[in-house]
Amino acid sequence: MLKLAAKVFFVALLVSSHKTVPFAYFFRFYYHVFRSWIFTRLAFLSNARKNTNDLPDGLFTWITLSTRVSPLEIDMYIHKSNSTYFLDLDIARTKLVLRIFQATWWNHYDNISKEYKSTGLANIPYAPIGTVKCTFKKELKVFEQFDIKSRVFAWDSKWLFIISKFVTVRKGQEKVHAIAMTKYVFKKNGRITIKPEEMIAEGGFLTEEVKKQNEINYQLVTHLVSTDQLEELI
Repeated sequence: MLKLAAKVFFVALLVSSHKTVPFAYFFRFYYHVFRSWIFTRLAFLSNARKNTNDLPDGLFTWITLSTRVSPLEIDMYIHKSNSTYFLDLDIARTKLVLRIFQATWWNHYDNISKEYKSTGLANIPYAPIGTVKCTFKKELKVFEQFDIKSRVFAWDSKWLFIISKFVTVRKGQEKVHAIAMTKYVFKKNGRITIKPEEMIAEGGFLTEEVKKQNEINYQLVTHLVSTDQLEELI
């Protein structure tokens, strides 16, 4: 009986801690890669290079990732550890960037602009992170279900700013547990920077209304544009 209880406990722990078992990050990341790229390939081509049904309606649309606090993510207070927020953010931002810029990725893959020697994965831009700033407001408890909602917030000639919020919903009311701002830069051919506005335009989201909203939003993140002064402290 004791052995059976131990086995049940082990299985329950394994299932509830699926986010933190070995290679979990790898599988979570590539699930969204395959869903956003591979699974929409035929739909993308059949729609004459227009946005597929899997794409958001607008650039500033919130994209949601739903998950739960696993037992192996908790700290000494039985709350979600601060460090684990950034792992979940990685997956949430991946889902957002792949969805928003899906048409752009395929345009580069298919070498529509003829700027590459041939078609292929090597043409697809990548988006390394420059800065992440997170504000923690209220703890998340073990096994608590929550959503990470992310959207494009603003951009300038180099940086794209993504805002994300960790939220729970109780009785129809949204409670914010943490807010994060991430600064991305787009690169191609290993080192050439692509202006975010070019990526947005190629994805079919750049309008005058979007530009005006960006001007308003950008004023709120100008302090995050440069962190070069931090190098003077080390």
